[in-house]
Amino acid sequence: MSELVVYGITKRFAPHYLDNGREFYHLLLFSVFSKLIFFAVAYILMHLMRNPKKDTGQYDKSVFLLVFIPLTSIFIMFTFISIGESVSLPASLDWMVAVGAVFLLAANLLMFEINQYHQKKNMEFTEIQLLLQKESDLARYYKMLNVQNENQRILIHDIKKHLQSIDMLNEQKEYAKISAYIRQLVLSPDLKEFSRLCDHEMLNSILCRYMQQCTDSHITFHADIRSGTTDFIADNDLTSLFCNLLDNAIAAASNIPDSFIEINTSKHEKTPFFVITVINSCRKNPFVCKDRQLNDNKNGHGFGLKSIRKVVDQYHGNLQMYYNDDALTFHTVITLKQ
Repeated sequence: MSELVVYGITKRFAPHYLDNGREFYHLLLFSVFSKLIFFAVAYILMHLMRNPKKDTGQYDKSVFLLVFIPLTSIFIMFTFISIGESVSLPASLDWMVAVGAVFLLAANLLMFEINQYHQKKNMEFTEIQLLLQKESDLARYYKMLNVQNENQRILIHDIKKHLQSIDMLNEQKEYAKISAYIRQLVLSPDLKEFSRLCDHEMLNSILCRYMQQCTDSHITFHADIRSGTTDFIADNDLTSLFCNLLDNAIAAASNIPDSFIEINTSKHEKTPFFVITVINSCRKNPFVCKDRQLNDNKNGHGFGLKSIRKVVDQYHGNLQMYYNDDALTFHTVITLKQ
């Protein structure tokens, strides 16, 4: 249809344009003209038929103004045809006009490709910002858990005084007050169950949360966190690193009989290097056979692994991952420098 439109316009305004002896360059100009119209119409239809309910990505209506570029190019092409019809151009100038038309089409395609590239990068940047916000929220959540755990230890420390108060009420036969007192203690949020897996408050809260997830998923969880091995890691980096490691481990070990997750940290003696090791059950080898690279998660776009690498690079460390086919286990070894 775009070719018929160009042919009709040419016959209407330049009836002899395609009839002279230098028709190759004119046909080239004609072809580029029709492709520009096709490009403009296809781009307009693409945006008019976009379904906003199914479009989960970001969409900036200002990109619709890019249609001005092919429309301007169409006007320039029409000007070329009008000049060729009105004036007998030398062969060299005819050739230059034809090549200029091809470059004009290439410039249109390049401009839209650059725009698509920037849109993709903006979407990735937005997803990274959302991930960072999520990690920041998790860090605040774990700090809140630390406050709760501190309150719990205070309550346990004061339990002797509470028992003395209950004993005093019992001597006075204030049974209703005793019942209310005990109910208040039992319902106190400071008495929620809490485990002690390491001496780092933030990391302990993270490990306790994932230990509960493993219990719910029937996954054996074991943690060996040596004292002082994670003190140099900032809270937000600690949250990002361990949460993404354990998220991946739980996803791989879920729905596997007798599955397990082991995580431990240690320090190389007389060196500034600390080692974090995660071993988890994994039914299938997650590596791509050709380049031994991990497959990106279709939902998470691989940002969990990118976040892990970001923290490792920030602490001048090294990340190694491999799969044990005999034991059906996935191993992650991270070395960080203090």
